[in-house]
Amino acid sequence: MKTVDVRAEDVDFEAAAREHRPFLLKIAVASARNPADAEDIVQEALMRGYRGVKRFRGDCPLRIWLSRIVVRVAINHHKSLARRLKRWVFFGDLAKVHDDGSIEEFEPVDPFGLFDREAMLDVRKYVNRLPDEFRMPLIMLAVDGLTIPEIADILQIPEGTVKSRIFYARKRLKESLQKKKIRANQK
Repeated sequence: MKTVDVRAEDVDFEAAAREHRPFLLKIAVASARNPADAEDIVQEALMRGYRGVKRFRGDCPLRIWLSRIVVRVAINHHKSLARRLKRWVFFGDLAKVHDDGSIEEFEPVDPFGLFDREAMLDVRKYVNRLPDEFRMPLIMLAVDGLTIPEIADILQIPEGTVKSRIFYARKRLKESLQKKKIRANQK
């Protein structure tokens, strides 16, 4: 890895935080799956970065160093979230019961009719079920548009490992969707 000519004492952390915040937010959204949580993750990561900037060695770009902090905070957040998950209210659980006893499921409006809502929910559900080690590189590539080398730097793993994890994430996703389709056809 090449050395970047930046020392901790030369870093204007406030300016760097403003500059890199949109990039860090993309990573946090990919990790947290929710913009509100992503904001909290980025805020926590920037506070940790500010407190730890003296330990920044300059062996990578500051943006990558901050991204690594975001990934660690996101993983910790995800673990904490899993423990609290039972307390969440999901939109699918919100249904309106009419006087005649019929139930109207909650379904946000798609004003343009652009998406097969069921298929999108299936893809999202199966992506969210992927282990973090597969899901995060896949989302960083597909949603955030990061390159393989950028993902490798952020996750601190070799590029070949990133490629492998993306391959297996896609494979698992495809298998899950095919199994669902087969089950639906058998009914």
